[in-house]
Amino acid sequence: MPIQPIDLQTLFAHLNQVGKEQSVLKEGAVLQQAVKGSELVKETQHKDESVNTTKSTDAENQKIKDSESREGGTARGKEEEEEKEKEEKNKKMKKQYFSDPALGKNIDISG
Repeated sequence: MPIQPIDLQTLFAHLNQVGKEQSVLKEGAVLQQAVKGSELVKETQHKDESVNTTKSTDAENQKIKDSESREGGTARGKEEEEEKEKEEKNKKMKKQYFSDPALGKNIDISG
């Protein structure tokens, strides 16, 4: 089937449009790639700046290990009790030393 001159006239008239459409298709692929790249950059920045969920969710990772809560006391209360015990021990240690009330108060000038 040979090309008729009327067909060539129609093709030449639409040649400018076809060229524009082809360039838009080529630029569209580049633009889509640029958009995907920028989305990927935003996504990675978001992951870097945010707190991420853990990948493994074992039963051991989900348990709360808090022995004080079972005993009924808090960590702060436990620390205060330990400080009080240390103070009491220090007071007892001070009481163990013998101190003479007259020691250091009498001055011997007969010498």
